[in-house]
Amino acid sequence: MTYLTTTAPGEWDPSQFKLQPDGTFRISVRGMAAMAGIDDNGLGRSLKSAADENPLPCARSLVAQGFDPADVASWSATGGIPEDAAPFILEHYGITATSPSAQARAVLLAFSRVGINAYLKDKLGVSQVRDTRPVLSSEQQALEWFMGWSQRFGIKLDDRDMLQLKNHAMSLALPPSGQGQSVYNDIPISRAVLEQFGVQLPLKQLSRIGRRVISVFRSEFREDPPRHDQYVDGGNRSVAHYDRAWLVDTLRRLHDEDPGLFCRSKQ
Repeated sequence: MTYLTTTAPGEWDPSQFKLQPDGTFRISVRGMAAMAGIDDNGLGRSLKSAADENPLPCARSLVAQGFDPADVASWSATGGIPEDAAPFILEHYGITATSPSAQARAVLLAFSRVGINAYLKDKLGVSQVRDTRPVLSSEQQALEWFMGWSQRFGIKLDDRDMLQLKNHAMSLALPPSGQGQSVYNDIPISRAVLEQFGVQLPLKQLSRIGRRVISVFRSEFREDPPRHDQYVDGGNRSVAHYDRAWLVDTLRRLHDEDPGLFCRSKQ
């Protein structure tokens, strides 16, 4: 592996970002904390708690995304944080944390336009990705303004508000086709059904489809799908999310087998 030693623009220490032979980065706890604008000791404690019975919020979020608890707990001692974990750490500290970090939000929005790998290479001077730095869209600027405004005036956001903002931020982190890799590629069944078949089904029907999909997933992968919080039926629920391409293919096969499953029942 290569330790970056070139002079990087900005305040980040390039020695904290290790370029791997496959072109990806491993980021030290100190480097990740600098990206997020947080205390590195706090981040280190959270990561080390991943394998505990009650992990701290950031570690719990990473485990929910499918990262192995033992791996997360040892990242600070075994080469650093993999770059594909960085978006979820920034999401936690920039959006869902008790006191969100404006810097974490800004970095998350900035690299959503080109992908984490290209953003880091550009930031650290490893390679030129574009002639100009990524420009935030009007929607991204509006989200950043709203989060800063609510934090500045001490406006309390309830669980539903935070989930809506999180989902909106996730949608903004999906770049247009052909403009870089997606930060988030997994979606819930309700969204996939609406996109593929143009129908918004009641919760009872979605649950039936969900049981069929999770059965296929378990059969193919021998494990349960990752879950994310989602506001459903009047409260926060832990909802299974699936890789978009896999889910679309599975839903189409189920539709071919039983088209009635995807027709809205008449009341």
